[in-house]
Amino acid sequence: MKLQHKAWALILAAVAVCAGGGMLGARYLVQDSFDRLEVEHATREGERAKRVFAQQVQALRATTQDYAYWVDAVNFVRGKQPEFMADNFDADNMGYLRISEVLVFDGRGRALATVKREGEGPLATLGAERIAPLRELAQIVLTGKDRKVLQTLRLADGGLEIVIAAGIRLPNQATGVAQGVMVMVRRFDEAEVHLLADVLMMPARLSFESPGHSQEPFHVERVNAERDDLHVLLEDHQGLPVAELVLGLDRRLQEHGQALNRQGMMTVALTALLASLLLVLILDRFLLKRLQRLCSDIEVITHDGPTAAPPVLVQGHDEISSLASVVNQLLQRVRTDAHEQRLSFERQEAIQAQLMQSQKSEALGRLAGGIAHDINNSLAAVTGWVRLTMEDLEEKHPGHESLGQALKATKYADGLIRQLLAFGRKTTPKLQKLHLRSLVEDTRRLVSAGLTRECEIVAIHRVNPDVVEGDPTQLQQVLVNLLINAADAMEGKGRIEITIDEVFLPLGGDQTPPPGVAHLGEGRFLTIEVRDFGPGMTPDVADRVFEPFFTTKSVGRGTGLGLSVAQGIVAHHGGHIGLSSALGEGTRFCLYLPASADASIPPPTTLPDAENRRRELLFVDDDQLVRQSWSALLERKGWNVTRARDGEEAWGYLVQSAGRWDVVLTDLSMPRLDGVGLGQRIRSMDQPPPVVLLSGNLDEADEQHLKALFAAVLRKPVEAGDLDRVLNDVVRRCTPR
Repeated sequence: MKLQHKAWALILAAVAVCAGGGMLGARYLVQDSFDRLEVEHATREGERAKRVFAQQVQALRATTQDYAYWVDAVNFVRGKQPEFMADNFDADNMGYLRISEVLVFDGRGRALATVKREGEGPLATLGAERIAPLRELAQIVLTGKDRKVLQTLRLADGGLEIVIAAGIRLPNQATGVAQGVMVMVRRFDEAEVHLLADVLMMPARLSFESPGHSQEPFHVERVNAERDDLHVLLEDHQGLPVAELVLGLDRRLQEHGQALNRQGMMTVALTALLASLLLVLILDRFLLKRLQRLCSDIEVITHDGPTAAPPVLVQGHDEISSLASVVNQLLQRVRTDAHEQRLSFERQEAIQAQLMQSQKSEALGRLAGGIAHDINNSLAAVTGWVRLTMEDLEEKHPGHESLGQALKATKYADGLIRQLLAFGRKTTPKLQKLHLRSLVEDTRRLVSAGLTRECEIVAIHRVNPDVVEGDPTQLQQVLVNLLINAADAMEGKGRIEITIDEVFLPLGGDQTPPPGVAHLGEGRFLTIEVRDFGPGMTPDVADRVFEPFFTTKSVGRGTGLGLSVAQGIVAHHGGHIGLSSALGEGTRFCLYLPASADASIPPPTTLPDAENRRRELLFVDDDQLVRQSWSALLERKGWNVTRARDGEEAWGYLVQSAGRWDVVLTDLSMPRLDGVGLGQRIRSMDQPPPVVLLSGNLDEADEQHLKALFAAVLRKPVEAGDLDRVLNDVVRRCTPR
């Protein structure tokens, strides 16, 4: 028998079997599914009804708690506010809150006040027979240790009542014995049942006959062919059945299931007949012939090879067409494998380069962290000796100004060390108000010592006032980097212009936007433009100059970190760096910094008066040069300084004479006992002196922990006047008056 005839016979047999199975499924499975749907519908409606009823109970509970946790309620129980009930529970308010009765009991269970609302009539009080069962519920709240609120359902006068009893407490009193108990009652009468029925959108009623007889939270009882009754069990606070909420369920779902069952059987029979005819035609005309043609094309591919054979003919948009397309994709994939391998190799090369750059950053951070402490100690010692020398010389001495420049250089070096430690991390600059004119002049004197070789640096000032809030060390580092780059671009010879100007954003419609302003917001910005007259940059180089480790300098002349760090510094100040360059026209870098709203700069802080001098200071540092230089400086400031090499030696001094020291000044990293350990020991003393931390290695420390442990935290090197002022302020704050 041919494949074609076998396919026809197989299709007819399969359709007959499927049609029979479909009719049986329509007869049994569909009907059973509708039965389950009916049960699930009843369960879902029962749960929804119980949730809606519970929401009413919770709403009454929240109202009771609001009144119970109120200072006025506590005052009423204590007899201080007798008008509490009349002010809060009148007929209108009780009607609005749907409250039938309100009772207030004191801490001994005595009824202090009762209010009852009946219809539209005036309010009345409750009788003793009505108060007695509610007092029992109040006693549960008064005597219970963990129960603050009691909610329950109860039958009274042939009706259902929702009762909430809440302990009367002050608003901030979470625990303890309640001052009294407030009880609110809502009678769940026919009006309430009608409201509930409107919310549930189905008939509802209450039943008090044998509640809970089915031992299930809800069950269905057949009433007639059109309606079922869903019984939802309502329980009190002890879990005992009180009543049942009866909901009317429509049985039309069962009738729809039976009708759909009959229609399904007829549809299956007709569909089977039509499907058998259509499948025979489709199989013969659209499947078998196309499979034969596809088989012939694959034989050609097998004979000629995948790289030389023509693609398979694709017709239509079905599975056979998809199969032909997959064969063509396979051929295309074979031809493009070599290209994909080349791209993969290039991506691997790029990832390897990024890994190397990351390792460079990590190595730089480790190197900076390893030497930062020693360098800062050396800078602190140099600063101390220079300060001593400056104090020994008169201000008119020729070397006095040179020593001042040396101090500025040490401060700049400290800033560079901190930038190396902070590279790769977002650090907050230490802002202070400063004049851009002074910043530019100081930077120009710094780089004129040979950093820019023979270049002429010209400063142009076009704006006043020129005050910004910034970190002078970080901003000076940015300017030094830009000036050195400009000098290198002109090979050490030529003119470099530094122009201080301003720009107001947004610009007017006829103004040409300067480079970089698109990254800024609105307001007044001061600009520092560094311009060279070198060869300029190509667009490709200009687009990458701010990338980390990108550099056009020869090996040994640059790392590629300068401009990326500079961009990060300016961004932390709320500004941006713009770039404009063209071949043969030089390069312009423009720094945008937000102008300070207050152009005044506060005067320097004056040192303490002589009455605060000659105080006892214990100075702890493991570096001998630092101990000697800064001890001499502090002694000239009026301190009696005792030196210690580490924390253990300092602790020995403190144990020997605990009440002698006014303040302890300590380093962080020291042998035997470090600054944190010394500070913790001092905190354990009966009358500990204040401790000030002075270190050059604070970047890896927990800043919050240090501020909690020490009275002040300073970084090396520090100005002598600032150190003296901080020490005096700490002593003044910590000395009892």
